[in-house]
Amino acid sequence: MPTTQLKFKNAFQEKASKLTNTKELIQHSRLVEDDNEDKLHVLKELLNNAVILEFATIPIYLQTMWSIKDNNCEVAKSIRNVFQEEMLHMAMVCNMIAGIGGEPKIYNSKNGLKFPSGLPGGVHPDLYLYLEGLSDCSLRNFMEIELPEKIADIYDYDTKELVKIGGLCNTDGKFSANHIQNYEHNTTIGELYDRINELFQDLQPKMNVERQLAGPLSWWVMADADSVSKAIAMIKEQGEGSENVSPASTGMDNLAHFYRFWEVFYQKKIAQEGDKYYFKDPMPRPEIYNIARIPEGGYQESEVTPEVWYLLSEFDKSYTNVVQLLEDTWAINGRGQAALVNAIEAMFKLEKYAIPLMNTPIPNNEQGLHYGPCFRMI
Repeated sequence: MPTTQLKFKNAFQEKASKLTNTKELIQHSRLVEDDNEDKLHVLKELLNNAVILEFATIPIYLQTMWSIKDNNCEVAKSIRNVFQEEMLHMAMVCNMIAGIGGEPKIYNSKNGLKFPSGLPGGVHPDLYLYLEGLSDCSLRNFMEIELPEKIADIYDYDTKELVKIGGLCNTDGKFSANHIQNYEHNTTIGELYDRINELFQDLQPKMNVERQLAGPLSWWVMADADSVSKAIAMIKEQGEGSENVSPASTGMDNLAHFYRFWEVFYQKKIAQEGDKYYFKDPMPRPEIYNIARIPEGGYQESEVTPEVWYLLSEFDKSYTNVVQLLEDTWAINGRGQAALVNAIEAMFKLEKYAIPLMNTPIPNNEQGLHYGPCFRMI
């Protein structure tokens, strides 16, 4: 290859590796011409952005789920289902990366996943996410994350009126004047998965299944571009980024994440009667631990008792271990299934420290708020 072409290739790939804004990376990927090596490189970067985005929802969904005292109630089960599907989505994308010879970086420091935070990669730029308990604010923000391109009409069963949706939750805990229906939301997540699929269909790469996993966490391996397309369709249908994820398209037993969170927010289950959908049967808000929003940087050792610091630091160690084990699962020289089993075991340990923290009141707090884990990487 001539020196000039080689320099251009290296510069193209280096820029792709440095881009942290998902929309800019998508635009950069469209500059690729006929060079398959460049296309493969940028595809790996796009896939890693998808992994980081999927992973970013897990701490906030876990925090809200743990704040519910009865983990067998209907609301807790619904949020747990969303969390499990986000883990599934992340694992499927990790399979895609491993299939084309890459290594997923689940926690990427350059994307700054330190709560409170926006979503990585500039997705939904008006959205600011907190580690907090179950509340109207947390639920509205979750609905914004999972927002489909079109929202189905759902009516209140008693009043027969169309249900409106409020806007985003501000940093002070109040709602913005925007309504989600009128909010020109960022569609980067859907665009990201569409661009990934386009590149797979264009390249038709030979997929290596040796480092891929199939099972409860990842339903199938990516044997070819068709299986990738099938996985992306499932990810978009269950979660964010799809044009058509209404109850009519998914069925009542497999509601997309947006509608699951909307049920919890509205405190009624969605039901179908004829060709219309209604909020009908009660789904009461459960009793919760009244935890405070975790401050920027998390609680510091000098601010808390030794007992609280022990729980905070042990949680952070366990969380770090979970992330490292998940990366080890799909690493080139990783331990595969053994690392995944260890990661799942480590994930169950998180609750061991989270619940006692949520039971611990913050001293001299007039609102009666309690502590919660900070999800810090050590």
